Amino acid sequence: MQVQSIINSIKRGVISPVYLLYGSEEYLQEKVIDALKETLVSKEIGSFNLAELEGEEITIGELVDLANTLPVFAEKRLVIVQDFPFLQSGKKKAKTEEEDGEIKNLSQSESAHKVNEEKRLLEYLTDPLSSTCLVFWQKGAVNRGRKIYKAIVKNGYQVLELNSLRGRNLNSWLLAEAEKMGKSLEPQAVDYLVFNCGEQLRDLHNELEKLSLYSGEEKTITLAMVQKLVAKSSEGNIFSLVDSLGEKKEEQALVELRNLLTIGEIPTRIIYMITRQFRLILLVKDLGQKGYTEKEITAKLKLHPYITGKIRRQAANFSFLELEKSLELIRKYDLGLKSGFKPQITLENLIIALAS
Repeated sequence: MQVQSIINSIKRGVISPVYLLYGSEEYLQEKVIDALKETLVSKEIGSFNLAELEGEEITIGELVDLANTLPVFAEKRLVIVQDFPFLQSGKKKAKTEEEDGEIKNLSQSESAHKVNEEKRLLEYLTDPLSSTCLVFWQKGAVNRGRKIYKAIVKNGYQVLELNSLRGRNLNSWLLAEAEKMGKSLEPQAVDYLVFNCGEQLRDLHNELEKLSLYSGEEKTITLAMVQKLVAKSSEGNIFSLVDSLGEKKEEQALVELRNLLTIGEIPTRIIYMITRQFRLILLVKDLGQKGYTEKEITAKLKLHPYITGKIRRQAANFSFLELEKSLELIRKYDLGLKSGFKPQITLENLIIALAS
């Protein structure tokens, strides 16, 4: 993974004079920032050699001055600027030195002043101070058409786009994090974690830490451990509910329904999720009959492989006629719910009707 390679380089003391971090996955961005702080900023005199700034609260002139400031009793100085307007789409207004000095009525010359300020930073990026590490940290997208972005790329500085991990990349990250904790993860445990915790790395890391402590001396975190410690998501409860319906276990299906209501799921969303699940079962069953492999079904329906596998197993419990009748029943009870019928009784009656 590119981000781990960059972090390893930082820890070895291989530091770029300029970094640009951006994208939707803040957890990975924070890991890079933490590595830079640990490597460059000593605890004794850290405050003298670390500047953390909000992009909208600083002018380019102030930023360049800070970047040109020599470190105090250290080899490097770290300057971090978050959400810098000159790297954004232009919707947010950048602060200029003139505005900072409360000079107004610059409508005709404002653009020229901003161009001059931008030029100062472009000049710095051409020849940055070797004792400064300047980090642009954008929590989201950047405008690749901006001159600052082009200059960072042109000069060969470290540019890291860190977005949410998915599929194999996410699974690989989980396995790597578990390995750091001295653990391995069963493949089914990985799938269960992702399915019930989502794709937020911070949440997944927290769950891994709990599992690592719970597993004690055991080197492998099993599916059974994960099922015991990690709460089911709403979608996980829906899968259990449909599994129970497929096996004609009415009482268990009602328990799963009450679990959903207990965790605060809105009745209309529950019936929507049930509808979606039966439609997916119908689609997966149809594609399977047409000869599609599980991998092809996953790609065509844009599902997580774990979900595809569970739906295929559920599909084996229903005929096409049963699925069509189930969707008709769900539609009927959905109308009743929207007409003002009591939610819990309506949903329980639906489950009983589907199970019979």
